Amino acid sequence: MRCRLILFTIVLISGIPAAYGQSDTTQSGNYAFNLADCIQFGLAHHHDIVNANLDIQFSQEQVKEATGKLLPHADINASFNDNLKLATSLIPDIANGNYDQKIPVQFGTKFSSSVSGQVNQTVFNSDYFLGLKAARVYSGLATKSYTRTEIDTRVAISKAYYAVLTNQESIRLSKANVEQLKKTLADTKARYDAGVAERVDVDRISVSYNNVVTQIENQIRLLVYTMQLLKFQMGMPQESNLELKETVNDLSVESFITDTLNYQVQDRIEYSIQNTQIALNELSLKSKKLGYLPSLSAFLNYGYNYFSTDFGDLYKTGYGASVLGLTFTWPIFTGTERLHQIQQNRITLEKSRNDLDYLSQQIKLEVQAANTSYENNKALFVTQKTNMTLTQGIYDRIVLKFEQGVATSLDVISAESELTQARTDYVNAMLNTLISKTDLDKAMGKIK
Repeated sequence: MRCRLILFTIVLISGIPAAYGQSDTTQSGNYAFNLADCIQFGLAHHHDIVNANLDIQFSQEQVKEATGKLLPHADINASFNDNLKLATSLIPDIANGNYDQKIPVQFGTKFSSSVSGQVNQTVFNSDYFLGLKAARVYSGLATKSYTRTEIDTRVAISKAYYAVLTNQESIRLSKANVEQLKKTLADTKARYDAGVAERVDVDRISVSYNNVVTQIENQIRLLVYTMQLLKFQMGMPQESNLELKETVNDLSVESFITDTLNYQVQDRIEYSIQNTQIALNELSLKSKKLGYLPSLSAFLNYGYNYFSTDFGDLYKTGYGASVLGLTFTWPIFTGTERLHQIQQNRITLEKSRNDLDYLSQQIKLEVQAANTSYENNKALFVTQKTNMTLTQGIYDRIVLKFEQGVATSLDVISAESELTQARTDYVNAMLNTLISKTDLDKAMGKIK
C-alpha cells in the first residue's frame, strides 16, 4: 500500500500526462551520470529540445525570407498563339473613298509568339521593411521559447532524478532492518524449538518479515520504473543502462538555503516572452498605420515578338521591345476598414500590456506559494528524519527486550510497523523537499 502511495506521488510530480516526448535517435549504451550529466544529456537529445532548436532555425529562415523580398525579382514569360480564326474589325472604306461605308477586315497573322523578361525592384514599401523587423523579433521569440523548453526539461529531469535517489534510499533503509528482523525470526524459532517461546511469536514475526521482504521487492520494481521515467525525461532509450553516481547524502537536503527576496520578475523567461509579444503587437499596429503610405517600385522589361502566316517561318524574324519604368501606388481611400483594423490592433496591444502586469503579479504569487511549500516540506523533512532516528532506537530496544524475554512479539511487530511508517514518511518528506526546492528555483527564475 505504501509503495503504491509513493508511486502515485512520483507520477504526480513527474507530470506524466504532459510528459515530454522521447527521442529514439540516440543509440543505447552504458552511462554513469550525476544530475548535471543527466541534464546535459537531456539538453542534447530530448525531443522537445531538438524541436525547439529546429524552431530557431525555422525563424532564421523566415528572417532570410523577409530579407529576400527586398532583393530584385525577375520573371520570364513566353507565349505561342495559333489564331484559328482572326478577329474581324470594321473600318471606313478608305480605298474607295467611301468614308461612310464600313468594311470588314482582319488584322494579324495566323501564328504569333512572344518572349519577354522583366526585373522588378521594390524602392519603398513599408510592409516589407516592417516585415523584416517583425521576422527578427519573431526569431528572438523562438530563441526565448527554446530557453523555456530548456528550463522545463531541466526541471523534469531533476524531479525524475530525485525520485530515483529517494527510492534508492528507501530500499537501503528497508534492507538495513530486514537482516535484524531475519535474525529475530531465527532466534524466536530457536527459542520455540527449545520450548521457551510460543508458536504465535514465531508466526507474528514471520508475518512481519514477509511483509518487509515484499515491500523491498515492490520498492525495487518502483525503482525500475523511476529509472525508466528518468531516461524518458532525458530522451535516452530505455535499452540503455544508466547508473547514478550520487546518493541522497550528496544532495545535503538539510543545508538548502533560499533567499526569497533575491529575485526579480524579469528573471522569469515568461516575462521576457511576454515583452517580445508586446513588441510584435506594436509592430503589427505600426504596420496598419503605415499602410496609408505609398509604395514605389521600378521595373525593366525586354522581349521579342514574332509573327508569321506559316509556322516554319515564325521565329525567323523577331521584333524587340523594351520598357523601363516606375510604379507608384498610393491607397488614398480604402473605406473605413483600415481604421477599424488599427483600433483592433491597438486593443490587442493594450491587452498584451495588461497581460504583462498580470504576469508580474502571478510570478510573485507563485514564488510565495512555492516558498511556503518548500519551507513546510523542509521543516517536515527535519522532523521526519528525527522521528525516524527515534523510532529506529525504539525498535532496537524493543528487539533487545524481546530477546531478553521482557517484551512480547506484539511489541516487536508494533515497533517494526512504526519504523516502516517512519521510514516512508522520511523518504516522502525528502522527495517533497527536493521537488518543492526545484519548483521554488523555477518560480524565482534561477533555473536557466
